[in-house]
Amino acid sequence: MSVSIAIKQIIAFTKRDFFSWSTYKTAAITQIISIFIGVFSWGIAAVYVNRDVPEMYGGSDYISFLIVGITVGNLIMPLIQGVQRQLNPWTLETILMTDIKTPVFVLGNIMWTYILSIISFIPYLVIGIGIFGAKLNTNILATVFSFLISFGILLGLAMISTGMRIVTKSTDPLTWAINILQNLFSGISFPVVYLDTIFFPGASTISWFLPQTWVYHLCRLSMLTNPNLLDPSIQFEFLKGTIFAVLLLPIGYKFFWWGVNRSKKEGTLGWY
Repeated sequence: MSVSIAIKQIIAFTKRDFFSWSTYKTAAITQIISIFIGVFSWGIAAVYVNRDVPEMYGGSDYISFLIVGITVGNLIMPLIQGVQRQLNPWTLETILMTDIKTPVFVLGNIMWTYILSIISFIPYLVIGIGIFGAKLNTNILATVFSFLISFGILLGLAMISTGMRIVTKSTDPLTWAINILQNLFSGISFPVVYLDTIFFPGASTISWFLPQTWVYHLCRLSMLTNPNLLDPSIQFEFLKGTIFAVLLLPIGYKFFWWGVNRSKKEGTLGWY
């Protein structure tokens, strides 16, 4: 399949989903209103608890710290969640029976959702900075690298999860355990080193063994501290995140096709 045909197919899927979304005008309008209400609700709550975050990222304030977390949630997570939704025991057999390449099918079906996620992020950024005083100190090149590393880490985890679910037809225990630990230890809403204060000295060590920690850490490092990529200490941080991505991508790929091939042999690929 040529690249031009693949792009046209992705655009066709995206248009289909856009027209489907815009057809239900009441749902679309209420979704847009909910975005703005959510932004102000988040902003007011963040202002209420706002303080400096001296533990990491140059003492950035809490609102700015949260803004980067929302950036991850809106610009990186939807791609990975889309992969998990499209590649699952309920859709995979249909995909494999069509003429459309799997990457094209997945990208086509998640593209409008991702575009909408980007659009919904803009109010967070504008209102967060303009009204609630968030301050970003961003290095563009470092941010690009952090996004690529984050995508590699999360895509690897998504493929591991998908491979397991294709076999088990339910939530796999490995990804479930990692996600449970992520909620507490990966620093989604607070600096991971704060765990040393809450629990005991050294508790944050657990965090650095979780892949998701590096997603939030590298993005915040890139967007809050304007890091110098020629600094060896900064390079070392990016190297550690890259190691996770380099390990998880091939492992995830193998897990995914292991699940597909095993289900084919057992005749259970379309079961759910």
